[in-house]
Amino acid sequence: MAGLEAALGTLSYASIRSAMKLQELASRLKPALLKRLKDISTWARAHPYRAFCVFGGITIFGLTLAIPAILEIVGFGALGPVAGSIATGWQSSMGLVAAGSPFAFLQSAAMGGAAMGVMTGIGVLGSAGMIAAALTLKEGMVGGLVSSCKAAVGGAVEKFKSFFGKGLPGFTPYNNNMREGKQ
Repeated sequence: MAGLEAALGTLSYASIRSAMKLQELASRLKPALLKRLKDISTWARAHPYRAFCVFGGITIFGLTLAIPAILEIVGFGALGPVAGSIATGWQSSMGLVAAGSPFAFLQSAAMGGAAMGVMTGIGVLGSAGMIAAALTLKEGMVGGLVSSCKAAVGGAVEKFKSFFGKGLPGFTPYNNNMREGKQ
């Protein structure tokens, strides 16, 4: 028991020294980090669309790196679905797993198969595309892009309205006239 206490004492001393060194390093780096954060914030306010693309690209890349952990959390393990997980619940609800199905694709990715390469490739290309867009984006182009998107969405909404006519049977849409007691 004395050997264990001595080992734990040495470990505790080493842990305390490491924590003190980290605290000292953090106190030295804090002013520089705060300045960099302020610089990034100023740049993001001056170039919001580029900042969106850069931060979006970084986020997509980060999620790409997290794919194996996310699959493991959901229950797609390297040796197959993990007992009692969401993945096994999904598998038991579908019976036989068809080749090429979403379940088979995710399990292949978790096992390091070709699906993982596809997912990683999509993530890397997506993040590279976002950052490339940020580098080539001209601020004046964004207004035209936004108005084009609004026109496309507006057209889709009008088609949706015309498809359903006056609405779904038994569904009365709420409007301002109803609030005022008029119909």
